[in-house]
Amino acid sequence: MTKPPLISLIAAIGTRTRGLGKGGKLLWRLPDDMKRFKALTTGHVVIMGRKTWESIPEKFRPLPDRTNIVITRDTNYEAPGATVTHALVEALEKAREIEHEEIFIIGGAQVYAEGLSEANRLYLTLVDSDDEADVFFPDYSLFDKEITREEHPESSPPYSYVVLKK
Repeated sequence: MTKPPLISLIAAIGTRTRGLGKGGKLLWRLPDDMKRFKALTTGHVVIMGRKTWESIPEKFRPLPDRTNIVITRDTNYEAPGATVTHALVEALEKAREIEHEEIFIIGGAQVYAEGLSEANRLYLTLVDSDDEADVFFPDYSLFDKEITREEHPESSPPYSYVVLKK
C-alpha cells in the first residue's frame, strides 16, 4: 500500500500578526521567498481559492510546471489551464488522484483555515514586520514540532523560513 501524499500549507506571514495580505495583494515582495516557493511547489499540485488565482498576474497563470486546482463556489467559473472545484474536499480528492508526494495549499486565508486540519506540514516564511493586513493566516499552534529553520536577518524586512509539523 502506498502512503498518501503529504498535504502542506505554504505562506509568508507576519511573525506576530499572521498577516497575509491587504487589498488582494501580498504584504511583501521577497524575491528569494518567491524562488523558494517555486522550487518547493514545482512538479506538484497546488490548490488555491479563486481570489488567490485572480491575484496571480495573468501571464503567470496557471503556475507553470504545476497542476493548478482552483476552489470557488461559482459553478460557472472558468480558470483556463486549471481544474476548477467547488470545495476543498473535492480539490483534495482530485489532487490525490494525480499527486503521490506532496500537495500544496497556497491560499488564501479561507482555504488555509479549511486546510489546516488536513495538513501534515507548514512551510512558513515568518516576516518580522507589523505591516497592516486585512487577511490573516489561521492559528497554527497545533504545528508545534519544528523540522527546520533558516534565518535571514540581513533581509529587509528580516524573515525566517520555518517548516513545522504536528
